[in-house]
Amino acid sequence: LQNIKSAGRDEADEMLNITGIQASIVLYPAENGSVIISARSIGEINVQVLLEELGGGGNKSAAGVQLENLSLRDAVGKLFVAIDNYFGE
Repeated sequence: LQNIKSAGRDEADEMLNITGIQASIVLYPAENGSVIISARSIGEINVQVLLEELGGGGNKSAAGVQLENLSLRDAVGKLFVAIDNYFGE
């Protein structure tokens, strides 16, 4: 599980190297049936606030959460709701 977590963090970090990208979020299933979300930001987006809505934590530029007993599809849906709430949509 630790290798999966570090791979997700690495992927989220790597996406920030793409020109114009200010935040990245990676979701991946864990072997225990949960979904792990890793978020990174180099801009104005506060990923801690974004993922706190899902029970996660971290800081403005790096945050994460592990969602228990949830399918990847349902985790994506919850993340979309959190993103919409963050941006006030």
